[in-house]
Amino acid sequence: MTIKELELLKVAILNEVEGETFYRLAAEHLSEGEIRTLLIHLADEEVRHQETMRKLYADLAAGKEPLPDDLDMDLIPSTGIFDLMKLGQVKSDLEISVISTGVLMEKASIDYYNQAAEQADNKAVKELCRYLAKWERDHLEKLEKIYDYLKSDWYEQQGFSTS
Repeated sequence: MTIKELELLKVAILNEVEGETFYRLAAEHLSEGEIRTLLIHLADEEVRHQETMRKLYADLAAGKEPLPDDLDMDLIPSTGIFDLMKLGQVKSDLEISVISTGVLMEKASIDYYNQAAEQADNKAVKELCRYLAKWERDHLEKLEKIYDYLKSDWYEQQGFSTS
């Protein structure tokens, strides 16, 4: 165990807690619909990330040398959780703001996990960070598509030219 890995994991866990909190708070302020459902799903995934990292942190702090195979790193496909065609029109400016902020958060998470993977000496920490970067990239791609859709719809509602 090194202090470096524990520090990397502490920061990563806090990032996931912040993401979960943001997505849940945002979902509470939106009416029922596809975006609210997506935000709750993202919050639940952030919890799963936290649980995996907390287990790894506890093992490392106890002096164990966990192997990547010991970690729960199965990507849960979430492609069916969200369908752009079900979105309809933008219901509130909050929807666009939340998705835009989510994009920024996911980009920051990807950057952090990529840097942490480079810095980590422990193989399990390194693999987990790479895995989480991939998972966050999946979140980012979904959020970017949604943002583009919402932005286009918002422009249209405002009477702005989309060209």
